[in-house]
Amino acid sequence: MGAAEADSLSAETIRQNLSRAAREWLQRLTVLDETDSTNAVLARLPDTQRHAHAVLADAQTAGRGRRERRWHSPAGGNIYLSLGWRFGVGAREMSNLPLLAAVCVCAALDRAGLRGHGVKWPNDVLVGRAKLAGILVESQSSPDRSVLAVIGIGLNVRMPGTAATPAAIDRPWTDLVTQLPVERRDVSRNRLAANLLDELVPACERFAREGFAPFRADWARRDLLAGRRIALEDNGMARCGTALGIDDSGGLAVDLDDVGRQVLHAADVSILDA
Repeated sequence: MGAAEADSLSAETIRQNLSRAAREWLQRLTVLDETDSTNAVLARLPDTQRHAHAVLADAQTAGRGRRERRWHSPAGGNIYLSLGWRFGVGAREMSNLPLLAAVCVCAALDRAGLRGHGVKWPNDVLVGRAKLAGILVESQSSPDRSVLAVIGIGLNVRMPGTAATPAAIDRPWTDLVTQLPVERRDVSRNRLAANLLDELVPACERFAREGFAPFRADWARRDLLAGRRIALEDNGMARCGTALGIDDSGGLAVDLDDVGRQVLHAADVSILDA
């Protein structure tokens, strides 16, 4: 059995590695060889089949990130995971959901033995300046005023070494096996997927009851921007300032050089200082 075959994604193996709580709350687990986008798979399902339903794929032909950017999704080495969840919380709390997902991804990476990673607001998990994982949350309101969210996670685990890969990604990137100690590089995608769901499923259940407050301290510990000099681009306007952390709605508070303190809810951010 080759290495790729031994690490092929398996719904049965992922379930076997889940904690009891995650197994009880997770209603459906689907693993696909290839799809356009795991978020899109859930979006096409009836509402009754989306809640507590996790979808994974070995490859995506139309993976997406924020602002409709393409997420390079080759087969054989990474994790493309989406989880559907229904929330009764208000829209203000829902804006914190990408931050919650990022905290969960970091916790799962801790369990894999990774160190030195964190989150660049709102949803990029970095090691140094290189992107390791990204999150895309898409939500829609239901007639009963609940919110049905799809949380999509793309995690570079063992990026296939093809000549096309560097050209397909236009920003600094890395993968997990490159960043792990040598003795931890035989990491299993099935165990990683189980760890992600172990963190994310109970967190969604708690977020639905208590909002983001229980996770705020963990976010602050993972925040790569707070206190840092940053450059940002919003609606075609480039600015610089100092990041101050997040506000209650999950927006990024920034002391901008030209206008002082502002809270941003959508912007491309990069770190200026070393």
